[in-house]
Amino acid sequence: MHVTAIDRYDIEPGALTEWTLAPTSELVQSDVPPSYNQRFHLDTARTHGVGSSVWMAASFDVPGPLDRTVLQRTFELITRRHDALWTGFEVLPDRISRLMVPPHAVAVAPSEALEFDDTAALRTHLRARFTEVCDPLTFPAFLFATVERAHSTTVLAAFDHTIVDGYSLVIAIRELRQVYELICASPSIADEDVHTHLDDPGSFMSYCVDESAEEEVDASDPRIRAWAHFYEACGGTAPSFPLDLGVQPGSPAPQASDVRRLLGAADADRFDRVCTAAGGAMFTGVLTAIGTTLRREGAPTVVPLQFPLHTRLDPRWEGSIGWLTTSAPITVRIDHPDDFATSLTDTHASFRSSLSLCGVSMPQVRAGVGDGYRRTSTDLFMVSYIDYRRLAGTERHREINAHHISNVTVCDDAQFWLSRTDEGLSIRSRFPNTAIAQSTIERFLCRLVQVLTEVCDRGVMVRDPEEDLVLIESAG
Repeated sequence: MHVTAIDRYDIEPGALTEWTLAPTSELVQSDVPPSYNQRFHLDTARTHGVGSSVWMAASFDVPGPLDRTVLQRTFELITRRHDALWTGFEVLPDRISRLMVPPHAVAVAPSEALEFDDTAALRTHLRARFTEVCDPLTFPAFLFATVERAHSTTVLAAFDHTIVDGYSLVIAIRELRQVYELICASPSIADEDVHTHLDDPGSFMSYCVDESAEEEVDASDPRIRAWAHFYEACGGTAPSFPLDLGVQPGSPAPQASDVRRLLGAADADRFDRVCTAAGGAMFTGVLTAIGTTLRREGAPTVVPLQFPLHTRLDPRWEGSIGWLTTSAPITVRIDHPDDFATSLTDTHASFRSSLSLCGVSMPQVRAGVGDGYRRTSTDLFMVSYIDYRRLAGTERHREINAHHISNVTVCDDAQFWLSRTDEGLSIRSRFPNTAIAQSTIERFLCRLVQVLTEVCDRGVMVRDPEEDLVLIESAG
């Protein structure tokens, strides 16, 4: 999976067709409440109005001529499988209500094709259309599309964030490809037989119901106290990137993005081995490298940040399309920027402590912390990590040119998405498009590569009770 942003998405031009949900009956009210993440997202959209779309899209290529009849059936079958795609929201000043199209009324209709012979023009058009359609204040807030050529077709599925998380895009690609190929091979196969070849889709709406029934956790609970201490260390709010970005919290600027490879496949494997042998892991190793980089750029010794975690531990939701994530706090401490092993030990211990907080949800955290947290900015300093090699169906991602594409909007902080694939370790960065931030983030990313490369080349020295200092892995 290549993780990128729409302004950097490299797509070959061709004939663009939109495939839109066209339900055969009216929407009905649903008593299923929005999830915490959905409500937070919808409150933000209500503040900023229509057009404030934070969408994400998946794309992959199909070789040869496209069978449009099969693809239309594929889109409809996938939509009926996942109840997150049946629903939208009515957002009023005093309430948020869920609206739903019955699954039997799902139908998808193609538009007239538009010809594009220029990648930049196609990219600009896709961004405008996805931003218009994939809006949380509209229904449907998702759109399928195809770009057809004589030799191949790119299939795209774009969704507002209320409908999906990053994990969902992997599921969407896997199922769209599986169903299309299955029906092409057996055109007479019945829908119920198609489902037997796929994982259980679960029910995201059931997830929302379960979350709404959670009991409050007392403020004296050690997990709530840990969150309260974390927010207190951040000044009573969420963590922020510790270097100057040229914006004030709560005053978002147009967003800039950067996508680059940090380590090739061989170096990523080497870095992973070094971190594991030193008692850490790939993610905590990269967090340590980020903290070391920030320290060398003049940041404080202690850097707090948050990282997302999926909440699909219950098998009921392992195959669900929906927004099933939470957030965890972590503090990266770099007392000695040249002692990577010691810093990694501290980071990994902080990470293990963070995982112990996952038993409480963000609604429970916010209720428990109460006035100990106040929202002062639109965004927060976050680092996400996905090892796509561990997810089902991703072994063909390179072959089918799979992409995770995000919108470019506005922001007032820096956020980073790390992705591990067979090609190595890459990073997508989101930050304010100011001259200061452009310079700051460029220096940060270049120095981060240097720090990661140093660890790969030199290995790390760790203390062994019997041997004292022991060198772990070295390129030499």
